[in-house]
Amino acid sequence: MEKSEKKALIMMATYNGEETICEQLDSIQSQDFQNWELYISDDNSSDKTREIIAEYQQRDSRIKKILINKKFHGAYANYFNVLEYIKNDISNDYFDYYFYCDQDDRWVKNKMSKEIQVLENYGENEAILCYSDLRFMTNSGVIKTEKMSDKTDINLKNPYNLFFSSRYVWGTTMAHNKKLWDMLYINKDAMNNISHDTYIAQYAVCFGKIIYIDEPLVLYRRHEKNVSGIPGNYGLVEIMKKLTVKLPGVIKNHSMVYLEDLYFINNAPYITTFMHELKECILKGGIVARNFLKKYDIKTTSSVWGQLSLKIILYTGIYKTNKLFREIKDEES
Repeated sequence: MEKSEKKALIMMATYNGEETICEQLDSIQSQDFQNWELYISDDNSSDKTREIIAEYQQRDSRIKKILINKKFHGAYANYFNVLEYIKNDISNDYFDYYFYCDQDDRWVKNKMSKEIQVLENYGENEAILCYSDLRFMTNSGVIKTEKMSDKTDINLKNPYNLFFSSRYVWGTTMAHNKKLWDMLYINKDAMNNISHDTYIAQYAVCFGKIIYIDEPLVLYRRHEKNVSGIPGNYGLVEIMKKLTVKLPGVIKNHSMVYLEDLYFINNAPYITTFMHELKECILKGGIVARNFLKKYDIKTTSSVWGQLSLKIILYTGIYKTNKLFREIKDEES
């Protein structure tokens, strides 16, 4: 493939999205940046999602391919299905900008151009990722004044918090350059429990830059089928519930976050000092974890009780009781 001007790649994951997919496709076609191609992985939808996409494809040659996700299922595996296809089957020199798209949101008109400008400001020789705020809309598409930044109290200025929270980067808002893309290790068969947005952002944090755009560039539809949850500000009562009644779920969530961290470290192109210390923090817990949190000023919430919850779980190493984590730890020994 050849190109004469800079081009963007958009990767979308779909599953039974017939009710909302048209709105998202329309919002992509309405972007003020028009030189893009769209590749879609569908998680074996049982409704008319693929038929609707095919109709758009007939009218718009920029919608290039609809992949069927066959082996592992779920939102995570579905995204990595299209990522691996692009890595293996499309020329590495064909795209300059990389975007990720959910089926049920809407992009504001200048979403792509604004993020491309941020990427261009830093040039092509550094791995750069940017992402923006989100504005909520109801399932029926009514736009609300509330933004995602109103719901989260994580310190977005400290990117190292990313390694201890799944609330940091919102994938449908993010974009990155080719330098970052070239670094990514993608093996979809081993990544069905890993979130693509956090994984990609980890590369930017450790090997480049991550920039937050304090403006909602995506209208984020909230409904009962959302994979991601809305972050909350937890008080003492909720924290006590998390550490008692909800403890098994908390242990699992922490285990999965730290397993993602270890997967990234083990497959990265090289190990930085931060990555080495992070690995020691996760595998050893205790005083090693305490010193690590202090050194890098890790705070996943402004709540005293929320931060205490993180410390208790990390210091005690209770997340290591998760079966998957034990298996990984055995491999590290």
